[in-house]
Amino acid sequence: MKSAGTLFLLLPIALSLPLSSAPATATLAAVDEAGFNRITIEFEPPLLPTGSDTSRLSGNLEVLLEIDPVTDQVSEMTIINGNVQGSAIEMSGSTFFLGSYDLESSTLDATLATPNPPGIVDPATGEFDSAQHSFTVVSGDLSGEITVVGSTSEISFNFSDTPIGGTGIGTGTVALTPTGTTPTSKTYNVEVLLPIAVNEVFEAEGFEIPIRANGTAKLVGPATVEIVPEDPFVAWAEQNGLAGATQLGDANSDGVPNGLQWALGLDASDNPFPHLLKSHRVTAATVDYILALPDEGTAAPLTVVTTADLELPFSVLDTAWVSSGNPIPQGTSGSVIITLLREERGFVQLVVDDGN
Repeated sequence: MKSAGTLFLLLPIALSLPLSSAPATATLAAVDEAGFNRITIEFEPPLLPTGSDTSRLSGNLEVLLEIDPVTDQVSEMTIINGNVQGSAIEMSGSTFFLGSYDLESSTLDATLATPNPPGIVDPATGEFDSAQHSFTVVSGDLSGEITVVGSTSEISFNFSDTPIGGTGIGTGTVALTPTGTTPTSKTYNVEVLLPIAVNEVFEAEGFEIPIRANGTAKLVGPATVEIVPEDPFVAWAEQNGLAGATQLGDANSDGVPNGLQWALGLDASDNPFPHLLKSHRVTAATVDYILALPDEGTAAPLTVVTTADLELPFSVLDTAWVSSGNPIPQGTSGSVIITLLREERGFVQLVVDDGN
């Protein structure tokens, strides 16, 4: 004989986990600012004085950041795509009796990359080892002539044929400035300082010529992080000293699953039984149950479902038969009356969340 007084507790198995950080893609632009994006290029031909000039960088850098929207800290920065241009340079030098040189370049194109991603950033300081990132001149020409001890040679060097580059030297930084927040996202202004260093030797017309480049790139742009709310059950479990507990578990072994304890709005140490379904009254036509919910209200929706046979699927009880409506809304407190037709006796379940 089936009994309308039989109560089962059904809880969803799937859990979502809180995210402490989230990825964000940002397109950053090189700024025209004194002290930054000026790359000093030095040319050191044999027997002749070193020449130097400054190339101004422009262009964009696309980076993937790992941002914690709670602390506004960055733990990773990986360069996805970096293309910058350096303005043309001119260099010349001479030594009496030994010779001279006169060189000029076209616009120089360079790429920036993170060869072994992800690039790691110290969240506390925003600092990173710039050796994780590379800078390579991939196109442009350097041409002119060089005279050494009366012998003059034309120099024509194409960076497309022989790219020259290297990894950074020193410490770079990523700085975030929050600019706006919505319930689902947080926006930032991102500022990246990336030291650039190149120290290579290239061969041109039989000469082995060291060439060096040093400077700091500064790139700025917006980034948006999608905010994933922390799973409320996980937060409850941590606050109650039950980190890692599942909804289906029973931390205090009282027969009431953790998930129902949480959904009722109780602490893990609270006695749940005064707040479970109890027989209320029986009339000629109906059987009523009462659910006495805590004064502070429930922490999640509770759905009342029924079936006439445990081998058949449960269905949501018509909202008209639950005094609060069905599902019982989150935050509901006080008494909720659940009414069943006496002639349709069966089984009743409380489902945490909305019956999923």
